[in-house]
Amino acid sequence: MAAIFFNAVVVVIVQYLLQSFANANVLLVLGELMGGDNDDGSVKRSAIPLIAGAIVLAQATMTVVTALADRMTQKGYGRKVLFIAGLVTLPIRCAATIYVRNSGDGFLLSTQIFDGIGAGLFNLMHPYIVADITWGSGRFNLVMGLTTSCFGLGATLSNFLGQLVVEKLGHVASLSGSLVISVIPIVIFVLFMPETKDLRLAKENKLENTTYELSYKNIT
Repeated sequence: MAAIFFNAVVVVIVQYLLQSFANANVLLVLGELMGGDNDDGSVKRSAIPLIAGAIVLAQATMTVVTALADRMTQKGYGRKVLFIAGLVTLPIRCAATIYVRNSGDGFLLSTQIFDGIGAGLFNLMHPYIVADITWGSGRFNLVMGLTTSCFGLGATLSNFLGQLVVEKLGHVASLSGSLVISVIPIVIFVLFMPETKDLRLAKENKLENTTYELSYKNIT
């Protein structure tokens, strides 16, 4: 059980690091594509409301998706399938942004729906998965802190390196890099992450059996 705990924690940490590394830069690139520049090189005034709209659209979508996903968990859906669904939204988002990059601001703005879907599933499933993995160990806060720190580290590196790629190779190259990197955590999670809901049930059953055995011994 200790080995399963360690492997699951490593998978979650690596997944969050890579996913945030692929994801954070996409909004910056999207804002640059939507806003554009004036002839003198200055940023167009339309860039600010467009970026604000992109954030609001993603947040609104996230709110709806979180509520729906919560109902799904209550009905017995596993954590793994919902988390993978969130992971898949990022490569779709990157591909869609590349495809519609010259189609107008409205099409570019609509790609933020995928960001909201992914964020809604991540934000809901993250504490569920960590709680399942750490159940009975007293390490919930430790693992939450580790995964959140890795998420922040990945986002910081994404913004820095992603914009370097934009500067040297252009927006499409940066988005393509995010797309390729975003596939890696999907593969890792599918292959190496168990269904954490089952892990928690196994731990609960083991505790119940142990408690029953101890109670039986005390009685006899």
